[in-house]
Amino acid sequence: MRPTTQQILQALDEPDQLESLYREDPSSFGDALDEASKTAPDSAVLRVWRARLEYRDDTVDTSNRRMWHAVAIGVVIGALARIPTLWLEFDWYFPRLAPSLLIASLAAYFWMQDRDRPRLIAGLALIAVAVVYTSLLPDYPDSVVMALIHLPILFWAFLGLVFTGSAWRDAGARIRFVRYNGELLILASLVGLGVFVFSGITVSLFQMVFADPGEWYAQNVGILLAAAAPVAATYLYDVVFNRRTGIAPALARIFAPLFLVMTITYLAVAFLGGKNPFEDRSFLITVNGLLLMVLGMTVLAIAERGERGGVGWIDYVNVALLVVTLVIDVTALSAILFRLTSYGFTPNRVVVLGANLVIMVHLLWIGRAYLGLASSEGGATEVRRAVVGYLPVYAGWAALVTFVLPLVFGYA
Repeated sequence: MRPTTQQILQALDEPDQLESLYREDPSSFGDALDEASKTAPDSAVLRVWRARLEYRDDTVDTSNRRMWHAVAIGVVIGALARIPTLWLEFDWYFPRLAPSLLIASLAAYFWMQDRDRPRLIAGLALIAVAVVYTSLLPDYPDSVVMALIHLPILFWAFLGLVFTGSAWRDAGARIRFVRYNGELLILASLVGLGVFVFSGITVSLFQMVFADPGEWYAQNVGILLAAAAPVAATYLYDVVFNRRTGIAPALARIFAPLFLVMTITYLAVAFLGGKNPFEDRSFLITVNGLLLMVLGMTVLAIAERGERGGVGWIDYVNVALLVVTLVIDVTALSAILFRLTSYGFTPNRVVVLGANLVIMVHLLWIGRAYLGLASSEGGATEVRRAVVGYLPVYAGWAALVTFVLPLVFGYA
């Protein structure tokens, strides 16, 4: 049984009970302790426990070792991003392998911490299969494009397995992985901004010496730095911020309402302006992109919610986002069914139809869990479990699109 915030708060005067809760699941205890500290910031007991859990006598050695791991992995992924393009066409190599190898580099960083042999073998096998399979695919019919878009999702699923380790079945571990994705997005953006500024200054300086250094810099140094940025962001998340920056929860509370207002406003303006996803293919693509964006925002907002009981204002925002996302999903699903019956089956339409059905089931599961929370028949744990318990389905769907769809359509 995983410790909860409420259990910790009830056991503040019972040291033995707190120790027992900690020993049951140290990682989950730490997450619950963060929430409890926000509820009772003046508690001396909670401050002592935080000092105990955050104290590390090997901090310097560990951070130095992980820094060199990050540097080595960054150099390798940078080389893999640039060197193969010396004999392979850029337009051939990058869409097929670059995103997947970039995600694999993040898995390599976390693997270096426990060096589990079965996961190493699985990772190398996945890379080998991806290299061979993408090398055999013909040049860019629709079914192949869909396969290449979904291949990185399989590597993302493998990253989740490495990140969660032996606790990959645990909802709490999966929540931490979802949080990592949110933190990675924020930190990688900051690192990328730093790389952009550094590159701009560097190119400006060398323009005083060489005629046009920008193109050479972009094709060589720029690619290496861009490829290494997610690894650098992961190092910051892991070592500098000790796997919790506090930025993502704050941004989730700010941007969830903004996303809700933006989505409703956009849909209202678009439909009142005469946009019709049943007839306008470009608008249908936009609606599906909006669906994925709002789904991601909803998942991150719920993951950052914490385990506190009761319904707060952020829960109403999350439920509203769920409803809006369902409306978008139903609209897109209706439009793609109309296009299938009117114009026939194509790889793109099959993928959009399947993705919308997969997402709809997930949204309904989360909505049901939220109804349980509102009616006191369920709790926050059920909501969080609904968010992360469905993640393997996305990996399974990605595998079908990657390996089966091109075969069904004859690689056409």
